[in-house]
Amino acid sequence: MSSGGVQGAARGIGGINQESLDVDLVPLIDCVFLLLLFFMLCGRMALDNRAQQITVPPTKTAVKFDSIKHGWGRIIVNIFGNTQSGNPPRNSISVGDQKFIAKGIDDYTAYQGLRALLDQVYDKAEKYDDPKGTGLKLPKVIIELRADADTEYRVVQEVQQVVTDVMDLTNMQPKKNFNPATQKCFVNIDFTTRRPQD
Repeated sequence: MSSGGVQGAARGIGGINQESLDVDLVPLIDCVFLLLLFFMLCGRMALDNRAQQITVPPTKTAVKFDSIKHGWGRIIVNIFGNTQSGNPPRNSISVGDQKFIAKGIDDYTAYQGLRALLDQVYDKAEKYDDPKGTGLKLPKVIIELRADADTEYRVVQEVQQVVTDVMDLTNMQPKKNFNPATQKCFVNIDFTTRRPQD
């Protein structure tokens, strides 16, 4: 009887051998790490494909011009940063995958890079005569400025001046010799904003 009792204790409930109940956790851990790796990589790809995230200031009134319907081009200029604080203080301007960075309040390289890009766009764009009779040839391109809410207004204003081609980019002073025949002005400028409740 004692040999039968020992044998019954080793068998456990339902006649299953206790030694065969050990669970091998190595495959489970492998699956968890593979899932973790999968979601990390897929999440990264989703972030890379997303447009740059900025926090735009709210607006009370807005009108949207459907440029595609009217055959106009659209350039989106993203403006980030601050030239007063930071170490070093800097701002950055990006158009598509091109990024222009300025370090410090007297560094105008970002504006010079943006202006060079805009000159290329101007040269390729279809143009029309300024309806106000200024003699300017205006491109059928809308410049959309998307400035982060933390960006200094001064930086946004300077970008506007670069876009309208009224500044000498070596010292950010107004151009001395204004000649409508050589100006490469973009005067159709949109600002991206959000509704106050958003």
